[in-house]
Amino acid sequence: MSSFLFIWYTYPIMHPVYLFIGQSGAGKGTQVALLKERLLKHNPDTSFFAIETGEKFRSFIEGSSYTAGLTREAMAHGILPPPFLAVQMWAEELMRHYDGTSTVILDGTPRVAAEVPLLLSAAAFYGWSLQVIHLAVSDEWSLERIAGRGRADDAVAHAVAGRIAWYHESVEPALELLKESTLVQFHDIHGEKSIPEVHEEICTAVGIA
Repeated sequence: MSSFLFIWYTYPIMHPVYLFIGQSGAGKGTQVALLKERLLKHNPDTSFFAIETGEKFRSFIEGSSYTAGLTREAMAHGILPPPFLAVQMWAEELMRHYDGTSTVILDGTPRVAAEVPLLLSAAAFYGWSLQVIHLAVSDEWSLERIAGRGRADDAVAHAVAGRIAWYHESVEPALELLKESTLVQFHDIHGEKSIPEVHEEICTAVGIA
């Protein structure tokens, strides 16, 4: 076992994986769609394996399981769900459906620092080079965009402020850990520009003409 681990940690086949992260309202979903279009333009046969943890979480907490109920209760009291739930969601998707050839796009993962070592272990195992695309926006920008999206929970002012505070408290430490990894190429992208300008900055950063 130890010799096998040494081989895949030492001689990985580096597949680019695009990881989008940023505050709510930073435009991650829009930029993911544009990147897919650009990659398909270069190679129409490109297949994608995408994980959007926020959407999976929203679907999960609507369920009837005991765990879903506990999670709803925790979130109603402003308590962040434990990291194992998010890890289970993206890890299960990888184990069940990833074929090793599709272009992987992660949206909103990791959500907390505790996820980072596990994500990096997956990257080492699969031979990934993580292209981390951090869409950097101000709190004011995020607040304006969230308030304008019309989600029911976003209409509550303290919930909006809570999302922003959570990002600073939980996500930013995860970003710092990602920056330290040799498996990561970290790109700070100025997100408060027009959608086409942000897209072009991303493509330049990750080396896509």
